[in-house]
Amino acid sequence: MKKAQSVLEQLEKVVTTGSVLTDSKSREFYSTDLSCTSGEIADLVLQPGNAQELADSIKVVTDAGMNIVPRGGGMSYTQGYQPEKKESVLIDMRSMDRVLEINSEDMYVTVEAGCTWKKLYEALAEKDLRTPYFGPLSGMYATVGGTISQNSLFLGSGTYNTAAESVLGVKVALANGTLLQTGSAAHKNGSPFWRHFGPDLTGLFTADTGAFGVKAEITLRLIEAPEVTLFMSFSFPTLDAMLKTQTILARKRICAECYGFDPYYNESFENLGFTFGEGLAVLRDVAVKEGGIKGLWSSFKVATSGKTFLKKVNYSLHMTFDSYDRNVAYKGLETARQVCLEQGGTEIDNTLPTVFRAQPFGGVRTVLLGAEGELWLPIHGFMPLSKAVEIGRLTEEFFEKHRSTMQELNIHSSYLTCFSGTEFVIEPSIYWHDELGDFRLSLIEEEFAEKWAKIPADEEKRAVALKLREGLRDLYDKNGCCHLQLGKYYPFQEMMDEPLRELLNGVKDVVDPQRVINPGTLGLR
Repeated sequence: MKKAQSVLEQLEKVVTTGSVLTDSKSREFYSTDLSCTSGEIADLVLQPGNAQELADSIKVVTDAGMNIVPRGGGMSYTQGYQPEKKESVLIDMRSMDRVLEINSEDMYVTVEAGCTWKKLYEALAEKDLRTPYFGPLSGMYATVGGTISQNSLFLGSGTYNTAAESVLGVKVALANGTLLQTGSAAHKNGSPFWRHFGPDLTGLFTADTGAFGVKAEITLRLIEAPEVTLFMSFSFPTLDAMLKTQTILARKRICAECYGFDPYYNESFENLGFTFGEGLAVLRDVAVKEGGIKGLWSSFKVATSGKTFLKKVNYSLHMTFDSYDRNVAYKGLETARQVCLEQGGTEIDNTLPTVFRAQPFGGVRTVLLGAEGELWLPIHGFMPLSKAVEIGRLTEEFFEKHRSTMQELNIHSSYLTCFSGTEFVIEPSIYWHDELGDFRLSLIEEEFAEKWAKIPADEEKRAVALKLREGLRDLYDKNGCCHLQLGKYYPFQEMMDEPLRELLNGVKDVVDPQRVINPGTLGLR
């Protein structure tokens, strides 16, 4: 701790607009992610106020031989920001949350890395603009920097792929305190309008889980906000039928979003509580005030359909269609409807996708926990479209193999299926009752935090759940799946050929020769 004390004294001279936290409660809180595993506790938590302050602080820390671990909104469940080594300083980026420039002429926006997707979305909506990919469902907390570091898909991904593909350039603080700019903004007389000014060095700092530096500022593409958004939902009798339908729709590139849920998830909507009710309230308000939300068109029967609309549905598929013209949007919807009908689907109430778009960044309780306060822990495989049905079957076989143990311990599972352009994701989740911990409790409404705060720890169930998750990870790796949010959980280096491992380690040696930036992430130590 002598080293930490010395670093603290120097940081207090450098950090003039931000702050440094030293108390044990804060250090433990910020060092804990959603992975249900423990790591080291940071010696200090740094909250810089701007890019230069960030860079200067990093130099102080690394010159002293301590490690740097960047943290965004904290939504990682792959140990992305859990310190692996002692003598670590964790950087909480959320104080750097400004929208720096919205350029509606050249169609880009620059934000500080700690800006949330919710804040960015609302700032752009005032100007009828949007980023192509515009956030995960946890965007109330998830930051742009954290998302770009992990990579992500959901809102807008059906048409515009993952978060990383919306990035034009980044400003990164390296281990030696240098601020590095990528993309055309690196041109001495240029601006950040283009990503590929020479080799794509921007790509080096996307999906890297903060392995090569700490992102300070990010420039994203802009598009005009869609004039029209339409919604449609279908039920399917089997996972196979739903997955096949999704792969057909993915190739057509007509859905802004297209995501599916299994019976367990569908049943849970009956018990989601007032977060979902707030979404319905938004729709009621839109119904009264026509045009209350730009581009949101739907039959407002959803405002009175209640929460039981998916209770008896087996597999449910939900689609969103964006366009500049209502007729074009309807053409996409009608094309998708025909595909769904041909694959044995039955059209159902479109409440869910309508609510998700009406309030895209509501609370995260329904994302992070089960309907009765169960812990939620996902795992996923990222695959070509041709493998989706096969991997879906293997996933079901895996759970069937472990069904008796899961039933005995009251451990449940569910599926989210989704595509990003022409890439496919199957994300099973595992649910069990266990201690929630301070971090999860801080993210949910007070009413539910009070109700679930006393759920006791259950180490037996947790051990089984983590083993199941590990088994699914290994199953997906064996079958050639890739992953988003690699963090320190997925065996990235073990899956790569030797030449690529050598190149990756060579890059690390150039930008971080002491190996002090987020040690362990991407398997780089």
